[in-house]
Amino acid sequence: MEKAKLLTMLNGSSKVVGSKQVLKGIADGTVRCVIVAADADAQLKRKIELAAKESGLKLVSFPSKRELAKAVGVEVDTAVAGVTNAEAI
Repeated sequence: MEKAKLLTMLNGSSKVVGSKQVLKGIADGTVRCVIVAADADAQLKRKIELAAKESGLKLVSFPSKRELAKAVGVEVDTAVAGVTNAEAI
């Protein structure tokens, strides 16, 4: 997915931020798309990618934790985020 389209989707969508919240959202079916920072910890990335794949969710890579944090509107670097409304995807 191109970065501009992804940023538009993130700005106009409900979302969850952080690995615990995203994994919870994957488990309970509320997350519709998973975004992982390219520079996230390798073990965390594998865990998130596996959960997303098993649930049949779209997985999108983002350039960095810092850029992902800025895109989702948080102050601390963010390794993973999830979009929760299906209309945005």
